[in-house]
Amino acid sequence: MLLPLACTGSPPEILEVLWEIRLERDRDSGLVSESLSLFVKPNDPDGTEDLEEMFLIQDQEELFWRLDPDSWSQSGSGSDLWIGSNNLRLPDGARFPDGEYRILLRDVSGESAEQSISLRAPSVSEARGYLPQVSVGAESIGIQPRDRDYVLWLYDLGGTFVSAVPVRRGSQPLGSLRASYPALQSGFRFTVYARIDGRNLGIVDGPYTVAASEAGR
Repeated sequence: MLLPLACTGSPPEILEVLWEIRLERDRDSGLVSESLSLFVKPNDPDGTEDLEEMFLIQDQEELFWRLDPDSWSQSGSGSDLWIGSNNLRLPDGARFPDGEYRILLRDVSGESAEQSISLRAPSVSEARGYLPQVSVGAESIGIQPRDRDYVLWLYDLGGTFVSAVPVRRGSQPLGSLRASYPALQSGFRFTVYARIDGRNLGIVDGPYTVAASEAGR
């Protein structure tokens, strides 16, 4: 008599990993904290709905973070799907310890894939040197130094995200924002983001407020 073979799924794969340490200056509280943005490009022959959880583990310090389909963010679809988080943190926004971090991706059958990243964060004092100088004028937003590419994360005054707008050469006219996004007509808030090339470091600074009069009313 032949016994049926147990059904086993194919293990997932981690095709690519994107990560960066983010230094965040909160202008409302005056605090400077650190977070980690981590995304993986997965492949699962049984379908992406078969993916169950993802862990980031630092064995030496006995730290771990767990994400699942309810808590991870995703972008793209099909063969260009990315899953992860922009907001992995230690308590109180403390600095991430240097060292090896394991990424473990597991599917519903318990099969898993693993990759490691070597995290070497700059000191807070060094990272602070990358924070921009931002000015809000009657006609434009100015950001120094001008030789970086910035992104403005735009929110209405109620805190609803509106859009992400790239800024080059350090200046963004308010008129073009008003024309493109009517939700900003009565005033808005924005946060500045910049990626520091070659450092796996992102800088987040804000929020800044553009009053209704400055928004063109």
